[in-house]
Amino acid sequence: MLALAAVAVMLALTSCASSADSPTPSPSSSPGDIQGGTQPTSTVPLVAFPDSQELAAWCPLDVEAVHLHQLTATVSSAAVCSTELGDDGFPTTTVSAVSGGLDELLAAYAAPNAPLDPTVICTLQLEDPLLVWLTYPGERSYPVYAPVGPCGFPTDEAKAAFTALELTPVVSFTQTATGVTTTDIGLGAPEATAKETT
Repeated sequence: MLALAAVAVMLALTSCASSADSPTPSPSSSPGDIQGGTQPTSTVPLVAFPDSQELAAWCPLDVEAVHLHQLTATVSSAAVCSTELGDDGFPTTTVSAVSGGLDELLAAYAAPNAPLDPTVICTLQLEDPLLVWLTYPGERSYPVYAPVGPCGFPTDEAKAAFTALELTPVVSFTQTATGVTTTDIGLGAPEATAKETT
């Protein structure tokens, strides 16, 4: 009996030690995002980008957008890729360099997501995650999403910071029936010559 009691005590101590040493994963965190709490309803643009390797170099989507968590590092550049559908149903994505308002946006995007609140009743809808592609010195660009409220939609502060960005269009990509037309806008120069790529 004493031996059985000793084994039971050892198992209990082992169980306590292992549960104390190993962190409990938050059910609200997605695998690629260290920011817990409520997750965004979408981490990808609501309208698909034209299929272009050049566009993918500007605004890569091969990694999932995450919550901003590197505010202490210096961002060397930032870009916004916005997509609109034309009357023909084909999308045009314009790449714009962020030329103003970046510090305010980084401060707003560094705010935590809202904590999970099961008492909140949310509408079933998707909202644009307001992605911004950040580049740090020596690194490639990757997307960050706007922090979200209890329903997974970008917060009002994040929306205001995103809307206040000063953007300089650089290049646009239009999907066509035969390929993708790339228009080099330069630094906002009008009348840029369009070229078609596949």
